[in-house]
Amino acid sequence: MTYLPIEFHKPESSPKLPADFCARHENAWTIPASFYTSETVYRHEEKKIFEDTWICVAHRSEVANANAYITRDVVGESILVVRGKDKVLRAFYNVCPHRGHQLLEGSGQAKNVITCPYHAWAFKLDGALAHANNCDHVESFDKDKSSLMPVSVEEYAGFVFINLNPQASNVEAQLPGLEASLRKACPVIDDLKLAARFVSETPANWKSIVDNYLECYHCGPAHPGFSDSVQVDRYTHSLHGNWTLQFGHAKSSERSFKLDPAIKDPSFHGYWAWPCTMFNVPPGSDFMTVIYEFPMSAEVTLQHYDIYFLNEEPTAEQQKLIEWYRTVFRPEDLRLVESVQKGLKSRGYRGQGRIMVDEARSGISEHGIAHFHHLLAQQYQD
Repeated sequence: MTYLPIEFHKPESSPKLPADFCARHENAWTIPASFYTSETVYRHEEKKIFEDTWICVAHRSEVANANAYITRDVVGESILVVRGKDKVLRAFYNVCPHRGHQLLEGSGQAKNVITCPYHAWAFKLDGALAHANNCDHVESFDKDKSSLMPVSVEEYAGFVFINLNPQASNVEAQLPGLEASLRKACPVIDDLKLAARFVSETPANWKSIVDNYLECYHCGPAHPGFSDSVQVDRYTHSLHGNWTLQFGHAKSSERSFKLDPAIKDPSFHGYWAWPCTMFNVPPGSDFMTVIYEFPMSAEVTLQHYDIYFLNEEPTAEQQKLIEWYRTVFRPEDLRLVESVQKGLKSRGYRGQGRIMVDEARSGISEHGIAHFHHLLAQQYQD
């Protein structure tokens, strides 16, 4: 049994991980506990990961119509995404350039101009300043330098991604092949509509939530309903660089999914996309659930758990399924990651845990975690 050198447990020093950390999955250990609890580590990840990475924030249906907007909080920044009258999707920092007041809250339909509640500066939906009271009497006032600050935004595989790096390349460059695989798993992905959203400020580090998603080792003990609907002995987890795919053959279950007999070869597809979004395509391939993570601090993560169907109003059966997710499946995972976050700070935890990877890469193998932690290690190189 080999542990990392003691300097890994000094959270106030500059965080480091070897470049080959978890490169060999068969003999891998988790990142040290301090990487889940240290604010120093969290600040490093803000800079290295979340300020220079495409992050999924919504399905396109939420901003499909002209003037539709959403706001999202991403590592301390409020981001505004809005569809212009010209049907172009744009994103901005949700802040007035005059004195810093936030412009919009929540989501909805914007007017043809966005007016700051503080001093009534008004902005067109392309971000240009439309009007600022008394600006004609202010010396050297430059309207062109008073526009909203843009944020990179892209529609990809039916979803909306943002990137705080203004020189960012496209989403496909970060997640090559993901769109094609998602569209094959869910051919109706563009036509989905939001049916339900569960929001929680989860007292857990964002990486703990990803770890939990990237293995089905816990499915039997912790998700009896889900386990009753998937054939774990035929469960696979394939690794594709910055994304992974968990695939399972499904069966009808009274404890979770009651499958339509007309569905041929029912299956589950579970996609993790770097750094922190999970796309799930359940049996039937005509609806999805998505877990969006928005880290708030080292030990708190804002989560949106969204459910999408094709129809505007859920049927009675769909409503039952929504309730199962809300009252059974979702709370099962929340309890797990909250307990882990507490346990990582215990004197009884030895600082790292063995990642359980078997040679066959079976349905309960944890090689997805080893893969994720190796990717993380690359963010701690000079």
